[in-house]
Amino acid sequence: MFGFCATSLSAIFWPSLLPFAYVAPGVVLLLIALMRKAWVLSGAMISILWISSFTHLLLNYQTNSTTNTINVRAEIIALVNQENEWISADIRLINQNLMLKPNQFMRIYWRTTNPAQPGQVYDFKLKPKSITNVLNQGGFNQQKHFLSRHIIGRGNVKQAVLVSEHFSLRNMLREKLKMQLTKLNNSDLMLALLFGDKTQLSSDRWQQLRHSGTGHLISISGLHLSIVGGWTLIISLYLLSQLAPSFGLRNYYISVALSVITALTYAYLAGFSIPTQRALIMLTAVLGLSVFQRYSSSWERLLLALFLVLFIDPLAMLSSGLWLSFLAISVILLSVDYLLKSHDNWSDTSMNSKIKQLIFVQFSISVVLGVVGCLLFGGASLHSIWVNLIVVPLFSVLVIPITLVGFFIWCFGLTFSSQWLVGLHLADWCLSVFSMLIIWVDKLPWSWVIPAEHLVPPFILMVMGLFGFWGLRFSRKRWFCLLFMAPMCLQLLARHYDTKDEWRLHMLDVGQGLAMVIERNNRAVIYDTGARYGDFSYAQRSVVPFLQARGLSQVDTIVISHGDNDHSGGLEVLKQHAPNTEIVFDSDKVKARSCNPRTEIWQGLRFEFMWPITPIDSNDGSCVLKVTDGDQSVLLTGDIEKYAEQELLKLGLDLNSTVMLAPHHGSKTSSSEAFIAAVKPEVVLAAAGYQNHWGFPKSEVVRRYKLFSDKIYVSGNSGQVTLTFNASGLEIMQYRTDIAPYWYNQLFKFAEFR
Repeated sequence: MFGFCATSLSAIFWPSLLPFAYVAPGVVLLLIALMRKAWVLSGAMISILWISSFTHLLLNYQTNSTTNTINVRAEIIALVNQENEWISADIRLINQNLMLKPNQFMRIYWRTTNPAQPGQVYDFKLKPKSITNVLNQGGFNQQKHFLSRHIIGRGNVKQAVLVSEHFSLRNMLREKLKMQLTKLNNSDLMLALLFGDKTQLSSDRWQQLRHSGTGHLISISGLHLSIVGGWTLIISLYLLSQLAPSFGLRNYYISVALSVITALTYAYLAGFSIPTQRALIMLTAVLGLSVFQRYSSSWERLLLALFLVLFIDPLAMLSSGLWLSFLAISVILLSVDYLLKSHDNWSDTSMNSKIKQLIFVQFSISVVLGVVGCLLFGGASLHSIWVNLIVVPLFSVLVIPITLVGFFIWCFGLTFSSQWLVGLHLADWCLSVFSMLIIWVDKLPWSWVIPAEHLVPPFILMVMGLFGFWGLRFSRKRWFCLLFMAPMCLQLLARHYDTKDEWRLHMLDVGQGLAMVIERNNRAVIYDTGARYGDFSYAQRSVVPFLQARGLSQVDTIVISHGDNDHSGGLEVLKQHAPNTEIVFDSDKVKARSCNPRTEIWQGLRFEFMWPITPIDSNDGSCVLKVTDGDQSVLLTGDIEKYAEQELLKLGLDLNSTVMLAPHHGSKTSSSEAFIAAVKPEVVLAAAGYQNHWGFPKSEVVRRYKLFSDKIYVSGNSGQVTLTFNASGLEIMQYRTDIAPYWYNQLFKFAEFR
């Protein structure tokens, strides 16, 4: 089990999975290892074979469709979002011919006025898309998130015919309760706690939860099931001891069974989501071992629980919830071990002693999970430590028990056609205290700190060193722990003495749009911002997180090439992020400098604004900018087309550049042969989404560029592309192959996994 679990967890860093054709030879090697009784090696090989086979089976979807649409029968599992007539939902594909295949899910986007509900089965006609999504430093990795939830594709619904509708007690109770909770201030939190329904949570509420470090408290997880199971175990043991005393283990077995049944009921209310399934498996394994192997250690029980979770769902290692849950339990065990070894008064049952011990354990959990959260989520709340010291006991002792008891009282009242909401009103009062706290914390300074990405690993090592130094304070070996601080010191020194000759150009992956960042001396200039669609903005999703991950707090200038949404849609978001920045934009709607021809110097780089001579209200009015350090240069072209290209040639400007941005995303209306010949690029960048609707960059355009260079990078295929210019030349890094070259970051095509 140890070899299996250790190898499975390491899969988050694998560059690729074992090809399906190599599974059979792998089985032979496994048999040889078993004959030699190399148990750890055997467990590792089982893990490699199981993860590879499971993922190949999951992502292999067979279809005979020769059109751009597919026909599937599927059940709606969960409504992700509902806005006006648009519904986003997760569906489970029903394939009666493949019984042993892992459950396959899709994320669909559906414009309908029908009351779609979980449990309904439809015959869908879908236009499928891959799960491949934008990838940038600091940004949310949606395709990794999809894989962890077994979502193999996305799709736009073209037609849907209702086939059947399964009665679901959960859905009926949820809808009835939702209508009756409308007058309560914290109905959104109660629905999340009872049913795992987070659709009612506003963006402001999500921000408050994140900035207070309490988001885990409204996601039904191992903590919630443990609280429910623990209270059931304690109360049932007490009642049985009073009503039916027994000198044997009968009462304990009954209490364990009731605890599992209660946790199973709670998991049903949560819709048996994948994270809830993992938590249920973990809790059941721990309770089961307490019955069948009473003398196993806590670490052995934890190992068995982890093994079962990873064996049943090998892709669980992609879920941050799994890492946080098992890390939290590990920290608890380590803290208890430390208290047992370091304190003679552990057996002291006084209230003061127990409170100190609980504070120590909770403090350790908050610090460790806060540090790991920096790695997983790119940021952390400095207030999460003391906030969780208050709210975790609040949720454990009051909120969760009262909410569930209030819910069951309400359910009992339904049998008498009555609305018994007294318990839920009490739960709402408890949650009001929580709500006031997180609203207040959200307004405090340092509520959300985003460290530069390169500082997170050395920071984690530094915290480990400090913990070790404090934990071994009675040992002479404690001084060796200070070596863990060396990486952080070296990083800070390297940052201070970083070469001033080096500068970088980043082409961000923002779908079918453009956003580029020029970086030098920890300062930035942004060229275009990506698109905005309603409340969604690529600037918020990709550009701002990238700046924060790179530690680029100073944005000096934002250049908007022209007014099209895919280039300027994120301007307002970036203005809020960097309110004092200068804007260059030929628009009467924004207070900005014009992009008229001129030359400026920024951080030692020469910025030559070449075009337009006078503002033009079309693609040909895009701001053309050449950036050079004297030896190497970049030509940024926006969406200019052949007219502007010809005018630039007539002006007799020096267009020759090391790197060129393909105009208009590689459209046929741009990139004329004469213009490319004048630029003579060594590297060509094309900002185009993966499998975009327009087919950019066009194949004939790519052929023209290949006459001068084979180094052509498309943002949708490469993810973020970073070019580093220095005295030794040009270094190019792509997110999918160089920055984060892990198997789950590769390109995925729907119904095809290579």
